[in-house]
Amino acid sequence: MTLFFILFIEAQKEDLSLLYGLYSKIWMMRYGAMLGLALFLIDFIWNWVENRNTDREKEVMRHENNTLKAKVYDLQQPVPEPIKKDSANDSKS
Repeated sequence: MTLFFILFIEAQKEDLSLLYGLYSKIWMMRYGAMLGLALFLIDFIWNWVENRNTDREKEVMRHENNTLKAKVYDLQQPVPEPIKKDSANDSKS
């Protein structure tokens, strides 16, 4: 919008009455610029918060994924046979 505004002003630079009329409405441009800056800051903060939350979610998912991998690995390992004490061997010793 600013580009079109500048092009319009440059095309009408010979018409001083138009330029004086625009000068009387400069307050709208000032508040419009402030509104644009406020919206930009809000978007920047919102994006920062969303990125921080996304990083936290990724860390939780990574931890859950590693936990599930460990459980699957444990299920794939053969169960070791428990060592049984033979009472006959103990009495011979």
